[in-house]
Amino acid sequence: MSALREFGRLLLAEWTKLRSVRRWVITLLGAAVLTLGLSMVAATGGTNVNERPNFVVGPDGSPVTDGMHFVHQPMTGDGTITVRVVSLGEPPVEREASGGPPGAQKLPVGPWGGAGVIVKDGTRAGSSYASVLLTPTHGVRMQADYRTDLPGSASAGTRWLRLTRAGDRITGYESADGATWQQIGDVTVPGLPTSAEIGLFVSAEPVLMLSRSAGSTSVGILPVKAMATFDNLTLAAATPTGAWRGDEVSMPVAPGPEDEPARDPDKGKLPSGGVRETGGTYTVTGSGKIGPEDPPDDMVQISLFGVLAGLMALIAVGVLFATSEFRRGMIRTSFLASPRRGRVLGAKAVVLGTAVYVIGLVSVVAAFLITQPMLRAHGFAPPAFVKVSLTDPAVIRALLLTPAFMAAVAVFSLAAGMIMRRSAAAITTTVVLVILPVIVGSMLPPSAAQWLMRVTLAGGFATQRAKPPNDTLVEPWSMIGPWAGITVAGAYALGALALAWWQLRRRDA
Repeated sequence: MSALREFGRLLLAEWTKLRSVRRWVITLLGAAVLTLGLSMVAATGGTNVNERPNFVVGPDGSPVTDGMHFVHQPMTGDGTITVRVVSLGEPPVEREASGGPPGAQKLPVGPWGGAGVIVKDGTRAGSSYASVLLTPTHGVRMQADYRTDLPGSASAGTRWLRLTRAGDRITGYESADGATWQQIGDVTVPGLPTSAEIGLFVSAEPVLMLSRSAGSTSVGILPVKAMATFDNLTLAAATPTGAWRGDEVSMPVAPGPEDEPARDPDKGKLPSGGVRETGGTYTVTGSGKIGPEDPPDDMVQISLFGVLAGLMALIAVGVLFATSEFRRGMIRTSFLASPRRGRVLGAKAVVLGTAVYVIGLVSVVAAFLITQPMLRAHGFAPPAFVKVSLTDPAVIRALLLTPAFMAAVAVFSLAAGMIMRRSAAAITTTVVLVILPVIVGSMLPPSAAQWLMRVTLAGGFATQRAKPPNDTLVEPWSMIGPWAGITVAGAYALGALALAWWQLRRRDA
């Protein structure tokens, strides 16, 4: 008999064993019910971010934040603004920032704060704009409408910046000496009116302070202020007014208790900025971030929250699929029929993995379709949360990789059963390896929790995410990407199978 035919016969035999044991079939179906049921429960929570008074959307209707000190004048039609950023740093400390949770860790800031030149549709938060700026840690950037971010040089020192408007086309340049210019990029900004505000700006992305404890994550937002010095400011335009004025662009402040203004009138406000001009040199201070402000919650991940419960049932089936044969002595019959023990183990893994993948795929697709309307009804709705579709590439990825993670855990459970040959020990070990890193990771600082997710089975939960990794959610697996998660889960499954195969060759059945 050829090896392929023999393996096909083994697959049929193992499939017959799996479907013939009624309690295993019921447990597999129960895993699907648990996955769907807990996902539906998770979908009933949430608050409507769209109803918050400090919620602002950008030109494309997505959530943004918009804060800076803007030194500007109106410009009608096309024109060019040029300036040299002499220095960028922190102003003298006025008062110590507060608001970070005790023992919190600072999260790195992005490229959405600095000093530069900008053309903007007025001073309203969320209005259309294009800018070229020097950032404290991300070099020179060209940005537009809160989503576009084009990198320039990595310069951190004195830099010349230039912004040119031609209709709705904006081009950004930078220079080291003001003579030789390099183009950073050009963008189309259809939301800019013919008459727009143009000038200098300074912003400073707030610092996020993250503190993690068992089952919760606390995030403190520390507003900070930046100070920049500009000179060689020129504006070439058809209708320059020559009068520069400074204004704050800031987000609406969410109201607190009725007596709160009397107790702390500045609560919720960003540190105020300002401008001082001396002999053509402008010293500007400002605060606030200009950029995207998407809520970190992932609607796809919430839809698949029940996978955690479904896995508990799958672990039991995977272990029993191995240990029941040892307990009853049937494994000897299997090895007599097929002396190549590795093939028997491989057939078991393929049958169990395939069955779990199919059941998992059906359950996660059903959970997604049923819970998405529920989530939207409970506040996870546009514009804060973009409506996701079954055909979105990120959703397809999550719905295909999540059952693969479930199959990997089931195969790992099978291998654990083969190695330990004791149901209780194998089930307990696998459950601990899946759940304990989640508990520990929720208490660790972000860097340590991220490392833990990259080296444990629990990292496979990241397959549920459609959004990029995020450090501010309570689920530690949200800190890594889905491909990292499925890679570590697959590595555990293959490693456990290799160890089980090695032990099967060395030990008596």
